Amino acid sequence: MEILCGKNKTIPEPTFIVLNEMAQVFCGLKGGYPQFSDYFYDAKPLENDEQVKMIQKGTSFKLEKCFP
Repeated sequence: MEILCGKNKTIPEPTFIVLNEMAQVFCGLKGGYPQFSDYFYDAKPLENDEQVKMIQKGTSFKLEKCFP
């Protein structure tokens, strides 16, 4: 979803990262299942809440969004 702001300029949606209850960051999918890493720089930035819902379906960890 794009947000328009005067003269048809778009404001990018805020990105966030997902952490599990062990403070590991979501870094992508492997074999269709979410993978987590201990290294913050491996984090994959996300923009959509639907992405978080899909990640949650593939793991038993509790997840949390973190905005930089």
